[in-house]
Amino acid sequence: MIYNLTKRTHVAKNPVFADTFYLRVRGMIGRNFQDFDGMVFEHCNCIHTFFMSVTLDVIFIDGNNNVCDLRENAHPWHPVIRSRKAVTVIELPQGQIRKSGTQTGDKVNLREELSKAEQQKLKKKLLHGVKTAVTSRFRTDCKK
Repeated sequence: MIYNLTKRTHVAKNPVFADTFYLRVRGMIGRNFQDFDGMVFEHCNCIHTFFMSVTLDVIFIDGNNNVCDLRENAHPWHPVIRSRKAVTVIELPQGQIRKSGTQTGDKVNLREELSKAEQQKLKKKLLHGVKTAVTSRFRTDCKK
């Protein structure tokens, strides 16, 4: 997960790290965000959007894991989108920067792992959702 430590929001819950030559070259070409919700390019400060079919939000991260630049709504066919201070680039679905509330200067954790307490909290929330759905379904069936 990519977590905005400043805002305490998730930037991406299921990112792909472009850590091989093939993934770095292909990037988002011919893809959409169906199986993942972010693509991370480490040791990188610029991207292009040639041959892409989706509009991206782009976050640039400096060496201290601070957001040094943002580009919302980067449309396909831009030759260069760059931030000189960046060492990592995150490509996200359009609107994700606004949704996460991410701003320049925010600190992010690129490899956030859930703590045991957070895992339990999430598990309870999921189980409560299932219990609520079953209860409401039961009530609907009884009224018929």
